[in-house]
Amino acid sequence: MKIVFFTRADCPLCDAAWFVVRRVAGRFDATVERVDIESAGNEKWRRMYRNDIPVVHLEGREVFRHRVNERELGRLLKQCTG
Repeated sequence: MKIVFFTRADCPLCDAAWFVVRRVAGRFDATVERVDIESAGNEKWRRMYRNDIPVVHLEGREVFRHRVNERELGRLLKQCTG
């Protein structure tokens, strides 16, 4: 399973969400890719998520925006595994 976490520097909501994503992903052996929307090459994501980070994609589908619900992320990951 692949989780993509869209973020940028100096984002308190991102810091809190990153903590949750890493903790839950570890329970399910999911890979997590962290994408800084301000980095070169990420212009598409910057345009899409400029004011909406953090954003979380699971298997290519957006599942969270602004905040990550730990219980819901666990449920989604469980669905992917079984």
